[in-house]
Amino acid sequence: MLAVDTVLWWSVATVALARGWHAPLPGDTVPESYELSVAPDMSAENASFAGLVNIAIVAKKTTPSITLHSKRLVVHQVDVTDVMTNRRLRVDGWTYDRAGERLTVSVGEHVLADRKYTMRLRFEGSLSDGATGFFKSYYDATRSNTKKWFAATQFYATHARSAFPCYDEPAYKTYFKISIRRKTNEIALSNMPILNTVDVVEKAAGDSLVYQNWTWVHFMQTPPISTSSVAFFVGDFERLACTDCQDVTNVYSHLGNLYQIEYITRAAPDLLNTLETYINVTYSLPKLDLLAIPRLSTSAMEGWGLSAYREQSVFVDKNTKSKDVVLAKMTAERVMAHQWFGNLVTPEWWDYTWLNEGFATYFEYFATAEVEPDWRLEHFFVIEQLQSVLEYDQSTAKQHPLSAPLSVPEDDDYDVFDGIARNKGAAVLRMLRDWVGEESFKKAVNVYLTTNRFDVVKPENLWNAFNNVVFENEPSDQATGSILLDKSMHKIMNTWTERAGYPVVIVTRRDESLVLTQEPFSVDRPNANDTTKWFVLLSYTTNATEDFDDTLSTPSVWLDPSVGNGTADVPVADNVRWYIFNVRSTVICRVNYPEENWLSLIEQLINSPAAVHVLNRAQLIDDSLNLARAGRLDYGVPLAMTEYLEKERDVVPWFPVMNGFSYVLDRMRRSDRGHADVKAFVSRLAGIAFRMVDKLVAQQKNRPQHPINIGWNAFSTWACKLNNDDCERTTLDYYRRWLNGEEIPADIKDAAFCTAIRRGGSAADGTWEKMLDLYKTTRTHSERQSALHALSCTEDVQLLTTLLEMILENKCPIEKHDYNALFVALSSTSTGVTALTNFLRNHFASIINNVENGKNMVFTVYSILSSKVSTDQEITKMSEIASATTMPVEIKNKLRAIYHGEIENNLKWFDLYSIAIREIIKPGSTNISTTTPADKTQDDSKDSSSAPSIFHDYTTILRMLTVSLLIKFFINND
Repeated sequence: MLAVDTVLWWSVATVALARGWHAPLPGDTVPESYELSVAPDMSAENASFAGLVNIAIVAKKTTPSITLHSKRLVVHQVDVTDVMTNRRLRVDGWTYDRAGERLTVSVGEHVLADRKYTMRLRFEGSLSDGATGFFKSYYDATRSNTKKWFAATQFYATHARSAFPCYDEPAYKTYFKISIRRKTNEIALSNMPILNTVDVVEKAAGDSLVYQNWTWVHFMQTPPISTSSVAFFVGDFERLACTDCQDVTNVYSHLGNLYQIEYITRAAPDLLNTLETYINVTYSLPKLDLLAIPRLSTSAMEGWGLSAYREQSVFVDKNTKSKDVVLAKMTAERVMAHQWFGNLVTPEWWDYTWLNEGFATYFEYFATAEVEPDWRLEHFFVIEQLQSVLEYDQSTAKQHPLSAPLSVPEDDDYDVFDGIARNKGAAVLRMLRDWVGEESFKKAVNVYLTTNRFDVVKPENLWNAFNNVVFENEPSDQATGSILLDKSMHKIMNTWTERAGYPVVIVTRRDESLVLTQEPFSVDRPNANDTTKWFVLLSYTTNATEDFDDTLSTPSVWLDPSVGNGTADVPVADNVRWYIFNVRSTVICRVNYPEENWLSLIEQLINSPAAVHVLNRAQLIDDSLNLARAGRLDYGVPLAMTEYLEKERDVVPWFPVMNGFSYVLDRMRRSDRGHADVKAFVSRLAGIAFRMVDKLVAQQKNRPQHPINIGWNAFSTWACKLNNDDCERTTLDYYRRWLNGEEIPADIKDAAFCTAIRRGGSAADGTWEKMLDLYKTTRTHSERQSALHALSCTEDVQLLTTLLEMILENKCPIEKHDYNALFVALSSTSTGVTALTNFLRNHFASIINNVENGKNMVFTVYSILSSKVSTDQEITKMSEIASATTMPVEIKNKLRAIYHGEIENNLKWFDLYSIAIREIIKPGSTNISTTTPADKTQDDSKDSSSAPSIFHDYTTILRMLTVSLLIKFFINND
């Protein structure tokens, strides 16, 4: 919701289908330095650039050719000179390997091992229309009503080769001297500060790089960096002056939007200083320029010393939603973290990209939390990152290890830039922090950075740093030293980075002991033969202690794969009524209990929710819903747990309620009557959340709290989409006030606009067109997204169909970089699913042939719809798309995998659980039967009590409680 990038899925799809992974370069030659000159020309109809690069290379062995990367470049001239003799070698020619994106230069005589050479290449290329490589884009100048063009770079991960011939692999870190040509009214920026400038007053004869009225900007030499860290920019942008800001950070935008970067300009120095303090490593470069760029398809681009943000990610004004205010600082902190993790220290190969993305996501939350402690980012990390990981990584079709081997283009079975690398990488780091303690974690990260400064790394370098720190002192307590004493970090952490998925820890009670076992967890195709185990250090507490204060001080138990097959025993007193493992949701796992413990926990929550830490309340909700989804737990448990929500006054546990029941509601669309019953139930839950947070907002008065306002935004949208009366009355009143020219809170606009569209929003009504006009004219990016979201709320399918079909002719009023947000918004309503499914089935060929990145769009839309389609008609259309004979084979294979994975598994869920759930939630029903399939029933019942009859008594009590609580719920809320 905050830092979960709403455009991530688009960029992931782009990488997954077009990344062009290849085996490493042969390594016969390696670069020692680059001198790069680039001259972009944005005035031409087909914007282009010319370039000249001198690469100092060393031959590692004698070879007749030199191979490096080049993509969509035209090389006009290649010279190779022996440095020792200053003699130019004969070049017989050069060839392109388009599939491998390689340029091979044949030398008339061999280059000799251990000799140094200079290779000079003159080349040209076209500026990309997309946001990769060296690309062009524009902003609308309000004063002149014209388009102003600029050029920028996005070289991560393998796009530098499309801007200049180079050794485009992360291990080849070396020095760069960069020169950029610009017009006199433009600025040019690169990784380093400007060394000098040279004005060009006339065109040099025969030199395509030099024109009149241009200026060459020469930059200082960089430290050793990878090609993916190189960055430059040319355009008519300005720096916002900040008299009390440090000189290191500079924020740029175009003139009309300078006021919207004031917030991030003032925040940037504190964010950078906080990171420096946390890791105790000074920022390495003289400056850090931050660009706010329109129309980026990703939220940020992390060059070293020059980073770019999508305007929407950092623009803040009085009409900005709270979640976007928070996101602005978090996005900036994420980009700053990449200055160390990815730029200063670089993974040796893309197998280990989580070392970049995991640390960046970690600091996005926890470094920002140092600056803004009231934002509760530790809590939001759990519901946004950890629980997202648990949901994403419980599907076997999506699972892959963090350290995911990649070598050739055919390695497209999974994508290393997905939620696993970012979310799970960060969750693994948080788990490690809580296991070793924050001070040890900080010291180890410092050792990792300082030891490998300007170098490339593998995970073993990180674990070496932790071994050095964690075990350097005599262990003094169970939580840090002695409990890790006989286990190296490599042995422990490799189970989390080299194995796919995560465990479910199963707790059973035997006399005076709790027995813990572990199994791989999935919700689709559990494999009885999968014996994967993890090292798990699990903290716990009971009703006797209620110790949730500090995971380092709470009792912990190891589940060691080499001991007892990864099981453990914990002594427990007779008077313990309930127990909770995984205090504060530290470990990436789910925990399942005997039903009598679930019953005791539910009773505790109903009597006094505050007795259980808020993160564990969120955990119990999330775990119970997903354990039931996997067939490991009766759905009566999470349904009975909802009764306590009448007393829940914290926004955090409501997010897993919203997410978990949204899944159930999506599946129940397959039955009209079943969907109506479930919708009524979930609508009442959403109404409770809305009234709770609406009251908290009213109590804030003039001291708004972002966490509360974020909940207000989320739960008002949720409740109103479910037609909750209280929500609709409130938000329609806000909409009428807005229509009358009154300012309304930004956080209620999503719900107010959507409700107004849903209540009207037909072609004849005019409300939908009014919202489309707002999308096109508002200068507030947050408000533009509210308008875009509202457009999807109409129940007029023809309006949405017309809007989507305009994409095919490049006439859609929705900006291209907002297509992703439009598709996601449409998938949240039944009408939108219908329109989007029809659009994809009827026009996938036109999308592929006529739309920029059309293949990626087909894959992306299909992926989004796969979690939403439910009816026979929708599923038939999805089957037709996946099996179409005209679908390109590389896409067809992926679509079939999605169909046979997610769609078929969702159908199985409906067959297994829909009738029982409907019977449970139907008002007045007493026909409660288990919702756990017999063939999947958890074996806990065999061991959860010394007397089986007692266990069954607890089961009966639980189901009776479920019935009575739900009947009471409906009576109180009708």
